[in-house]
Amino acid sequence: MSDFIKSFRSTNQWLLLAWYDIRQRYRRSVLGPFWITLSTAIMILALGYLWTHIFKVDIPTFLPFFAAGTIMWGFISAQINEACSGFSQFEGYIRQINLPLPVYLLRLWARNLIFLAHNFVIMIGVYIYLGGAVKPLIGQFVLGFLLLSYTLLMLSVPIAYLCARFRDIPPIIQNIMQIVYFLTPIFWQPHLLPVEKSYVTGNNPFFHALEIVRGPLTGHAPQMVSWYWMIASAVVPIMARRRRTRRCMAMADPMPAKMMRPTAVPNIAKMMRSI
Repeated sequence: MSDFIKSFRSTNQWLLLAWYDIRQRYRRSVLGPFWITLSTAIMILALGYLWTHIFKVDIPTFLPFFAAGTIMWGFISAQINEACSGFSQFEGYIRQINLPLPVYLLRLWARNLIFLAHNFVIMIGVYIYLGGAVKPLIGQFVLGFLLLSYTLLMLSVPIAYLCARFRDIPPIIQNIMQIVYFLTPIFWQPHLLPVEKSYVTGNNPFFHALEIVRGPLTGHAPQMVSWYWMIASAVVPIMARRRRTRRCMAMADPMPAKMMRPTAVPNIAKMMRSI
């Protein structure tokens, strides 16, 4: 836990590394990360128009629901899927640079937050298109988003260690996330389920994770049960890590002890400028 706190305080390191990843990915691109925004916007417009006709719902009702759900699900799924390779994709850095391992998870987290910020342009466009028909609850959204971001970050830690130790886990998690996408109300609304099937959403933690941010974005206050689910999801990893941190790190360290990183701490900013 001390390594994680120390890493979180080193904001200049993981933020700079996250920005470097984005620059490298879109090095010779004109639009840069906005290509993701553009492709997401086209998908939301096309599928939103299609689903409104299939489900027989009004565009002002369905479009904000679908847009907010798609954008936030992209953030959730990207963080979980990329956490599976949170150490393996940075193997070269880990072997050569003396940085705490949580820095690489914070690097992924910051990178996904930057992509999410780009995609939020779509929600602004939706609000403009609807002409004030939807009034977001900003305060509740900020609170829900902070809780969601923190929970995803805490969840990334055991996922990254387990996937570094057991290489069969990443494809399993990726397949599970694909199934969860269809079981979670993203392109379909919860009220379409019959009462006897309400357990599909009631016992789905990803539905509650979406609801505490999508509800305020669409002008609806989330139910208290969703807050309870997310608070529990945030507290459980902390309690588990306090008891098992040393044991899990010894079992799942992605590098043997004889291949530990060098002792010198590099100047990240100087390295980025030289590239």
